[in-house]
Formats: sequence, C-alpha cells, structure tokens
Amino acid sequence: MKLGKLALAALLLPLPALAEDSVFDSYDAYANYVDESIMNRDFVPLVQQLGGRDEYTREQLAEVNAQLLRAMPFDFTKMTILKREDYGNGFSKELRAYWSEELNYSYFYAFLHDRGEKLIVLRFALNTNEEELFKRF
Repeated sequence: MKLGKLALAALLLPLPALAEDSVFDSYDAYANYVDESIMNRDFVPLVQQLGGRDEYTREQLAEVNAQLLRAMPFDFTKMTILKREDYGNGFSKELRAYWSEELNYSYFYAFLHDRGEKLIVLRFALNTNEEELFKRF
C-alpha cells in the first residue's frame, strides 16, 4: 500500500502536547531538538518528547515510525522557517520546512507558548504535505 500525503496527516494531526513532556528551557533548546530529530528522522522520540507519549501505544508508534521512514527515506540536509506568527504574551506558531538533495520534503508545525523561564509546545504536526499545515495560518 502506498502511503499518501493525507494518510500521514491523519497519523499526526492534530496532536495536543502534554505540558510535562513538551517543556524546553528555551526556544533555542526546542528548535535544536526539533531540527536534529527531524533532520535525522528520529521520529519516535520526537513524538514522545513533544507530547505524544500517552497518545500512542508502542505498536502504534512503531507503525507511525515505519510509515514516516517510508515517506521520508532520506535524512534531511536543509531547513528553514517558512512562516512564523507572534500573537503576543509569548504565544506563537511556526512552520518549518526540511528537505534533502533527493527531493525529500517534510514540514513541521508548532503552536508555542514562551513563558520566559520555559517554552511549552502546545500543539505540533509533522507532514509531507505543506498545504495541510499552511491551513493553520
């Protein structure tokens, strides 16, 4: 069965983050973790760290990971922030793009709250279809 772009959306959209799992010491710590995890296609720890620890069983996580690895068969070598919106009082959302020379693309959306001493990931999504994530802006 070929995994379509919408099938990935159904697997990881929407996924609310849980505060105890999704707390970072700073925006830079969050950004570095997300970038490194996605660029190296280390999806299971990423989903767990950003709040999916209680959303999926081990078997479901393994299946999601296998599907993501099939859809994104190469490590990513480049990234950029496509869009970022600041809502005030520490709330923001952003859309990151990752790609490789093999024409492999992935997009990551996050709704964030910077509380000064900590950054919380309130929601996130990972998809190979940018249209699904641009709808959130």
